[in-house]
Amino acid sequence: MSLSLPLSKAYDEVVTGSDLTRRETDVLVALCRPLLSDDVIAQPASVKEIASELVVTEAAVKQHLLHLYDKLRITEGNERRRVALAREAIRLGLVEAPARVSADDPLHAGREAFARYEWERAAALLEGAEGPDDVLLLGEALLWANRHDESLTAKERAYQAYLRAGDERRAGYVAVLLTVHNAVRLDMAVAGAWLARAEKLLGPDPGCREHGYLSFVLTLLKEAAGEWDAVLELAGRMRELGRKHADADLEALGLTFQGLVATRRGAREEGERLLDEAMASAVGGELGMLATGVVYCRTICACLALHDYRRAGEWTDVVDRCGHTTGLGGFPGDCRTHRTVVLVKRGAWAEGEREALQAIEETQAFDLPHTGAVSYELGELRRRQGDLDGAEESFLRAHELGVNPRPGISLVQLARGEVAAAAESIDGALEDAGLDALARAPFLAARVEVALACGDVDAARAAARELDETAQAFGTPALAADAAYAGGAAAVTAGDTADAAQLLKRAHRLWLDAEMPYEAARARELLAEAQLASGKSDSSKLELRAARAAFGHLGAVLDAERVDRRLATLV
Repeated sequence: MSLSLPLSKAYDEVVTGSDLTRRETDVLVALCRPLLSDDVIAQPASVKEIASELVVTEAAVKQHLLHLYDKLRITEGNERRRVALAREAIRLGLVEAPARVSADDPLHAGREAFARYEWERAAALLEGAEGPDDVLLLGEALLWANRHDESLTAKERAYQAYLRAGDERRAGYVAVLLTVHNAVRLDMAVAGAWLARAEKLLGPDPGCREHGYLSFVLTLLKEAAGEWDAVLELAGRMRELGRKHADADLEALGLTFQGLVATRRGAREEGERLLDEAMASAVGGELGMLATGVVYCRTICACLALHDYRRAGEWTDVVDRCGHTTGLGGFPGDCRTHRTVVLVKRGAWAEGEREALQAIEETQAFDLPHTGAVSYELGELRRRQGDLDGAEESFLRAHELGVNPRPGISLVQLARGEVAAAAESIDGALEDAGLDALARAPFLAARVEVALACGDVDAARAAARELDETAQAFGTPALAADAAYAGGAAAVTAGDTADAAQLLKRAHRLWLDAEMPYEAARARELLAEAQLASGKSDSSKLELRAARAAFGHLGAVLDAERVDRRLATLV
């Protein structure tokens, strides 16, 4: 990830290489490369040629060129701005002829391999690096190659090297990276120590570009605590510093967290607009690896929190297609974790299980929060498949890694016939004052199932009312389906079959629209009970048979067996 400086200097100051970001330097080198050859009639490289060489979008190149025009004071009226920019860069010595770089220089080759996302090759070529910039690059290459212990060691070396060179800002930036690195391993004491060092080094200069990355790591902590006011303030600071220092990564990170807060507070359209803007930069290859991963992760998390699995699936498909441009193929398990959720909800259970198991393998050596998240999703899948012991094992593993295992555990208890224990478990979970409306939704959905099993009309109605309020506030089909199903369950329990049928038909339709076949089948099963209670035996059998077919196709063994038993009583 490159570090940026202010867009322009005072007019009488000479621009030097230290005034440019690493990516701006890459663009200048690619621009000037034809002029530094032996061809006397050569012209600077075109935008398309630069984009092809650097493996980024043409839009990204144009943005970097705008920054370079400003920094090198190439005027707007110049009709051949790229030519003027190239000549000025050469005059100032900002680029070097290729002959000055040894063809067998491993560090130069390593930097080029890193730019092409060839992590293992870059790590091998940079292994002998001594300069702090190259040592840090080595640490990043090792990280994306899933060699996490070696990455940690390299970053610690880079930190010390920057301190020896008297570059406290860069040292502070590396301290931020080390904070994140240790936090995702759940080594929180070590992470706290690195955060304290970052604050000490960067605190005296809150306007510096590196301070934006300190804001980023503080944002992660506030997000985990659900302190959305603080997240919003820090996100604004990131965007401000990103604009000030022409840092696309910081701007995208700020956009992402502003969008995330908006979605949590019911401003879904505004939040999605901000998230989509950040994602456009990420999938276009315009951001560094860390920013790309965070933007993707938080965008998908926002979709999943809203139960907008269709949107989450669309963005996941886009990321898969753009992996060669963004380098996302090097992310250890993060992408697979979120893909698992989408696959399970869409009913692709076999593929979802493969993704979950691979995600666990890829994250357990480094990214333990994602290990916990995907362990929970694996538990959900196994519960639906009827493997209650396997589900419980996965939920307990998620709990060990800091993920709340309910409502999954409560629904396992319910499937085993432990209704009282399930009710106590889910009621206790709902007492958590730290859960906001979106976080409460899956707990309330589980409470509806427990209330249905024990005939608790009041509990079912209370859960239905709250789910309806959440659905009204956030407006996604799946949340509306949750609310309709809950209302239908409460009506069935109370004996109001007419209202129940109407609500359950709505839930079924909405869940189909949201691409959630398992939930749609559950709505059909309960609809059959409402119809049977109102004397519509033939309609009830039709719904049960349709539900049975869906459960069988999905591989929901216990659900299919339950419907078979119910059908046998209606013959």
